[in-house]
Amino acid sequence: MAAPLNPALLSMPLLGHPLLRQSTDDPQAWASAVCATTPVRVCEPLLSGAAFRNDAAVLRLGELLVIATQGSAITLSTDHHPMAQLLIPYRGNGFWRIEQTVYENPLGESLLYLPPAPLQLQNDITSGVSLNVQPASLLATALTMAGPEGLLPDRLAVFQQPKRLLLSDPLCARLIHGVYGLLFTLDQLSCTSGADALAVRLDDVLLRALVLLLLPELQRDSPKVREPVASVEARRRIEPLLEWIDAHLDQPIGLTDLEAQVHWSRRTLQYTFRNACGCTPMQWLRQRRLHRAMQRLRHPQPGDSVASIGRCFGFVSAVSFSREFRRQFGCTPSSVFRA
Repeated sequence: MAAPLNPALLSMPLLGHPLLRQSTDDPQAWASAVCATTPVRVCEPLLSGAAFRNDAAVLRLGELLVIATQGSAITLSTDHHPMAQLLIPYRGNGFWRIEQTVYENPLGESLLYLPPAPLQLQNDITSGVSLNVQPASLLATALTMAGPEGLLPDRLAVFQQPKRLLLSDPLCARLIHGVYGLLFTLDQLSCTSGADALAVRLDDVLLRALVLLLLPELQRDSPKVREPVASVEARRRIEPLLEWIDAHLDQPIGLTDLEAQVHWSRRTLQYTFRNACGCTPMQWLRQRRLHRAMQRLRHPQPGDSVASIGRCFGFVSAVSFSREFRRQFGCTPSSVFRA
């Protein structure tokens, strides 16, 4: 039995942003806007002669192209296109045909991964988000996450195969809920003045979630080691990475960046950090940024404000910066800045 999606997360992301939202009653204009990387041959209302109305928003997020759309039921056919897609429904049901196989994607049951291929779509309402990415980026992220431990060669073919990712599958369910939560966060950031989703590497988090959905074996937390690494030895191994983090605290850093820096797998990085530092890599990064923000608040540069210092160290929300700062130090950033 699949755990139901949280209704609070099901408001369509990005469409509330006035600079991103596009509205049209022309099917071909809509197709040109939302299928920028896809040659569309046919796009028309599902029922012949029916009125057409659709809203769309397109956001480039690092290596991801995020497309949100809602409106009339349509039928659509495309030629081959270069990008893979993760299709995330928000209402209704879509039927996607690749060659002779039809894949359903109803809200509350699944997400759908489609590799680059000619396809046909029919739906009962257009309402969803697609994450579009080059398969080479997926492959590079997967290999970085797998590290020297590697992946079986035949597993890499998963990026070239359509796959329905089911909420009823325990290995998928947590990640699917997480994807909806990340898109909700992206929506909040896109509508907040000065907020930058790339500053917190939300693109990397979404890309990694897609890789984990397609390669669930990478979800295992413990690396394949015969004996645990002592905390002193772990600290010695990880010290160069800690120095690299400190030198780049004012830059966007994602987990994939850390794995690539030391050429460790996702599991080895998590395991070594827990042994050496007693926390995850991203928790360590957060703590170091808070300490660096404290130094900057005590010795501000010309033009600094509490909000600008928070943004400089990856806190896109002034509220979350203040909350985490108070939790860490027992005082507010503004009180340190004033002093």
